[in-house]
Amino acid sequence: MERSERERQMTPAERRRRMEARKRRQKERARKRRIRMMILLGGGILVLAVIGLIIFGIVRLVSGGSSKGIAANGDTYVIALDAGHGGEDIGRSSGETVEKNVTWEICSKLKTMLEGQGYQVILIREDDTRISKEERLAKALDSKADLLVSIHGGYSDDSGVSGAVSYYNKDNQQSQYLAEKIQEALLKESGAADGGTKEGSFSIISDTEMPSVLIEAGYISNEEEAASLADDTYQNNVAKGIAKGIIMSLEKTE
Repeated sequence: MERSERERQMTPAERRRRMEARKRRQKERARKRRIRMMILLGGGILVLAVIGLIIFGIVRLVSGGSSKGIAANGDTYVIALDAGHGGEDIGRSSGETVEKNVTWEICSKLKTMLEGQGYQVILIREDDTRISKEERLAKALDSKADLLVSIHGGYSDDSGVSGAVSYYNKDNQQSQYLAEKIQEALLKESGAADGGTKEGSFSIISDTEMPSVLIEAGYISNEEEAASLADDTYQNNVAKGIAKGIIMSLEKTE
């Protein structure tokens, strides 16, 4: 029996039920299509979100995570770095280890690290030129920096004296805290002997209002430490330790 003949033999009620069943099947198919579209759309959004997170992570990795350089009020922290000596003022020396070169290398490495974390860095000495104490102090004050770190090498008539030392302004509590954090991280990163944190009367730290420290990264008068100070890896580790100390001190003050 043909389909059309069966339909002709149906009662009106049967035809109505048949039409309703057909509509239900059509609605069910439409519902399933919508679900498939929603799944596809949701999957696409998820993929885009994952890609976005990956890209964000890569950018953060390359930049070193720039948010650390931003203060709670939204301003960028400004760090002043003072590489001791320069030009004809070579500082102390031992063999091929010359203080002005050591301080410049450490400051340059430290500058790169801090800028990678989003900080603004000002170099008091920008090249191999001699700058007087008065000029250094004036530039430090003009910088309006949030803190200042001066890098030097230590010297003693006793060649057995060794260790990294962090000097701070005794009249500035934040200066002492900065010195303690830098000393802690510097020793951990470089493996240097601990010369301690001490009060310092150097004009570059005692005559400034911002938290200021003077770091002697090792004794040039000590043969072993003089060799370390001229080593690129050691310089890099010293810079890394100072950078970590700076970051820790600023996070505490927020």
